[in-house]
Amino acid sequence: MRKQTKIAAVVSAAALLAIGASMTSFAATGWQEEDGTWVYYNRAGEKVANAWEYSGDNRFYLDDAGNMATDSLIEDNDDYYYVDANGAMVRNRWVAIDNAEAGEENQPDVWWYYFQANGKAYKNTHASGNIFKKVINGKTYAFDEDGKMQYGWVKKEDGVTNYDDNAYQECDYYFGDENDGAMSIGWREIALTDVADAETEQPGDSYWDSDQVRWFYFKSSGMKQTSSTNKTINGRKYGFDQYGRMIADWHSATANDADNQLSRRGSSNNAAVTATKDYAREFMYFSSPEDGARFTKGWFKVVPGYYLNYKDYDDGNDRWYYANGDGKIAAGEIKAIKGKKYAFDLKGGMISGLALLRTNGKEISEYTDSDGNYDSQDSFERTARGLSGDWGFYYFSDNEDKDGSMKTGNQRITLDGTSYTFSFRKGGTRKGQGINGYNEKKYYLGGMLMTADADTKIELLNKNTLEKITVDKFIRTNGLVGKDVTSGKVGQANKGDVVYTDGTTGTTGTATGLDLTSLTADYVVVNVSGNVVKSGSKVDGDGFKVVLDGNNKIKQIISVN
Repeated sequence: MRKQTKIAAVVSAAALLAIGASMTSFAATGWQEEDGTWVYYNRAGEKVANAWEYSGDNRFYLDDAGNMATDSLIEDNDDYYYVDANGAMVRNRWVAIDNAEAGEENQPDVWWYYFQANGKAYKNTHASGNIFKKVINGKTYAFDEDGKMQYGWVKKEDGVTNYDDNAYQECDYYFGDENDGAMSIGWREIALTDVADAETEQPGDSYWDSDQVRWFYFKSSGMKQTSSTNKTINGRKYGFDQYGRMIADWHSATANDADNQLSRRGSSNNAAVTATKDYAREFMYFSSPEDGARFTKGWFKVVPGYYLNYKDYDDGNDRWYYANGDGKIAAGEIKAIKGKKYAFDLKGGMISGLALLRTNGKEISEYTDSDGNYDSQDSFERTARGLSGDWGFYYFSDNEDKDGSMKTGNQRITLDGTSYTFSFRKGGTRKGQGINGYNEKKYYLGGMLMTADADTKIELLNKNTLEKITVDKFIRTNGLVGKDVTSGKVGQANKGDVVYTDGTTGTTGTATGLDLTSLTADYVVVNVSGNVVKSGSKVDGDGFKVVLDGNNKIKQIISVN
């Protein structure tokens, strides 16, 4: 109901009133004009008081002095009526009556009444005291027991306006302001003051300050929608808290309990990792405070909430998330989405690039980021050699905004500015995990192809530990000395004729270098492409020639410098 649809009463000084042609004077009977006002005499010649009398189609009220009332609210037999400036009873009309208590706390300037066809004001007649509602011109209004139109927040149980700052928490209906009063149906934005739980909702976000403007949704009955995270409105999903406020941004039923400290904890080597994962899986995202529609299923990229991931929230880092069909986010898992696999850390953020995971192929128990752990070749190899159990390296597209999916097979990955070849499993329960050990005639450590450095050209690779060593360092580490090929004498060395042994003394020995067999039994020779050298000879960058027997075994090491 708009203001202009109501007719305001104007209280004025007594004036000479024109009742109409039907109000004629008869000696001591009917209507008479006396001293500037109208009175009514019955057939007995008595002045009528505290009663209604007709003149034409209109009814007029005689007060306790017998004078016709004007511009007055009339209480008669517990009902309320109004007579206008001409004294006629008002019907089918809104009237605003000055409030004698205007200016006092929570008192409006006027009270609005609606007078029916019989002249009676609508008023609450429910013995229970519950709200009294009436439809007027297609809109619904509430009235108290005195016929005053109620407005603002109104509780179902008493049906009267609640002026408390937190009235939205207790009340069920909203009826506009003092000059409107129509029951709210559908969406309505309402200003709230001194919100008690403001600081616990989303600390640091001004939207959640004590003074807020929040959206509410009122059903066709006028009752506000409460306590739902799955309300469909115009084909979209919305959430509402226990007080009816539309939920916006991040929300979880457990976000404000003692477990909120999980948002501040790391995601690796943490006793609470399972709890963290389960905690994160309760979060939903409801878009901006201006929109509020829930991301029900699919991808979205936003800054996480304070209670979901404090570090990224504090840094303002946006992350990719995936909402399942119920709106809750994926967390701590490798998930198949439209034929591709994606990984989500223990706080729900999509993982991209090279990742170290402890996983059974589906659930992720722990996740270690690259910082200092595998951001260079040395740190990668050190970390990879220490892995056991369900730990393994996986690779997800670096271009997270376009892809982010798991990659398998051979991949080129950059560590500290240098590109390396990796290989990841193409199938099985460990699909995507970096290959460890021998595969397709090459050796891999955590997925990284074991190759010789470009400067050394070839290196010795331990098949068991997957550690690489240069020929020169192998010689020095094992204390190998030279043996003249012709004489067999240890320590005598001629260029091109030295075979390195394990230090065996004496003159016995042959040019076949059999003394190396036990020392090199666990080693193979790899080149810069990662290929295992099977036969022939290869000279490294330090001037050592390694001779092989045709079965990957080292036969001789000869100095060529």
